[in-house]
Amino acid sequence: MSAGNKILQQLSRALPVPGAGLAQSDPQDTWVRLWLMALEDTDIQLDTAQITDLWHRLPYWAFAWAGGRALAGYLMRNPHWVAGQRVLDFGCGSGIVGITAALCGASEVWVADLDDNALLAVQENARLNQVRVNIVENQNWPEADRLLAADVLYDISASSDLQQLLLQVPQWLLAETRQVAPDFVDLQHLQHGVFATLPAIGDFDEAVAVEIYCRRDESPLG
Repeated sequence: MSAGNKILQQLSRALPVPGAGLAQSDPQDTWVRLWLMALEDTDIQLDTAQITDLWHRLPYWAFAWAGGRALAGYLMRNPHWVAGQRVLDFGCGSGIVGITAALCGASEVWVADLDDNALLAVQENARLNQVRVNIVENQNWPEADRLLAADVLYDISASSDLQQLLLQVPQWLLAETRQVAPDFVDLQHLQHGVFATLPAIGDFDEAVAVEIYCRRDESPLG
């Protein structure tokens, strides 16, 4: 058995949903293929205890979240913003954003996540897309030209690191729902869209409004 297969089996065992596994998926409107959670029974009904367990052990890396899909699509339409640049994908999850940056010609892509399984998943997803990503270890932040972050501010523990990086990295893009936009940096609105998280399981099939921001008075299109 190859190392990649062993990692995929390990990740599959970490999925807290009965009958769940990993399957290759092509999130609509992106260039990226990802290993995402798949269910044998798409009409599965979870009881209260199973739902609670799922939320406590939610494998964020096994979904293509709405904000990540929005930001990946933005990069596809504006590849020059990351081409030839050193990019940091903060709170990478599946790696949909960082991998898209690599496909757009970034010279280096660094990925960071608090979940060790996410760091395994993003490497498998990078291999699937035939690109390379570098893992940030112990918050030893690399010197980056571009910072990308999506769907990270649901977790207040991410705020202090994100605040530091937004002030440190010269240019950045942030994709979040408007309700959780940060108040510690001046934002400039770039794009609005409605996206759903994949796979569509229970509450995750609800489309949400996503905003993409950059630093105020700075346009990545210039």
